[in-house]
Amino acid sequence: MTYQFLRKCLGFKVKGISALLFLFIFSAEAIELPKNLQTPKTKSHLKMILRRMKKKEMETKLRDFVKCCRPSRIVGSSGHKDVVPFLINQVKKADSKNKGILIVDQFKPDVLHAMELYQEDFKREIVGKYPPNDPQYKKWKDFTDSMVKALSENQNVFGKNIIWEKKGYIDPNSVITIGAHFDTISHDKKTKKILKTSHQPGADDNGTGVAILLGLIEVLSEVDLPKTVRVVFFDYEEMGFLGSRAYMKKYKDQMKKQKFAGYINLEMLGHDSKRLDKKKRLGNFKAYIRKEDNNGHSLDKSFYKRLDQGGSEMTAKVKFELDPNGFDSSDHINFWAEGHAAVTFTQNWEEDLNPRYHTKNDFVETLNLKTWFASYQYITGAVLSWAFDIL
Repeated sequence: MTYQFLRKCLGFKVKGISALLFLFIFSAEAIELPKNLQTPKTKSHLKMILRRMKKKEMETKLRDFVKCCRPSRIVGSSGHKDVVPFLINQVKKADSKNKGILIVDQFKPDVLHAMELYQEDFKREIVGKYPPNDPQYKKWKDFTDSMVKALSENQNVFGKNIIWEKKGYIDPNSVITIGAHFDTISHDKKTKKILKTSHQPGADDNGTGVAILLGLIEVLSEVDLPKTVRVVFFDYEEMGFLGSRAYMKKYKDQMKKQKFAGYINLEMLGHDSKRLDKKKRLGNFKAYIRKEDNNGHSLDKSFYKRLDQGGSEMTAKVKFELDPNGFDSSDHINFWAEGHAAVTFTQNWEEDLNPRYHTKNDFVETLNLKTWFASYQYITGAVLSWAFDIL
């Protein structure tokens, strides 16, 4: 996450036959759809598809992801190395019939760009507004220096973006992209310096986004998509959004030749608290787009409206309220930079932000899994509605 937005928001063992029975009962089976649901034509068909994925199965995806790469997925760590082969295996399991294309893009991170990003944020938001002896100045100077140092130390650590794509059989040139980052980071609560050796389960940030993508792939692999859907697991998000930057550098020319509908960014979809929420309600989530005075605002707004038409019909347990606040703290910004529509679906950062954000306490057990599962239903419904033109 960038400095600017951080500043705004912070403040049994089983033997023999018993073991076989245990595995038979509890092993998750891939979704299999009857012929009529492989080409859905109505909203009712979409709801029937979504009912095939159970909440328990989605929870297993989330818990397995968090468990795979302990203690942390911070760039340069052992967990960060382990996460890529784990995700590749999970994508192959989700697409067990090999209906899609799997790509792993290795890239050298543009650390100089990220360094400048943090330094410019500091100059713009702090320098001249706080004297050097002010605690706020020192805290955010330490944060900036810590990020720059970490980038320098990891400049030779290659990143990997994991891509799964299913081509449309009618209009393959119409494309929608949906992504989530898989790396983590942890900061000292007082100094904001990076805690390189800290445990960081990253259940909400961003296991919730990653698991939704895995569930989405499992559904998409079973339907006959008229249009193309590309799913991306981004690396290096927590250090200047360098995974999505490398992605755009590689694919921007290709995207210009396509009918690219836009980018859906999934970020932190697991925290939902009625007690902590300023409006004292559940399902209070946000869809962030560019500000109204930005040239790309109308693109984002139209894209959101089309997605919400499909998503909001699938569940009443979560509401993604449109907020044109220019949210600049995730991978969507690199799509914006190239003039594409993009929207980030996430929790409400202004009224109910996860208090365990970027800490060692970001566990699955702290999340509202009912709201998170509703988010999965909303997102999957939105993508299917776009792909099959179901309004």
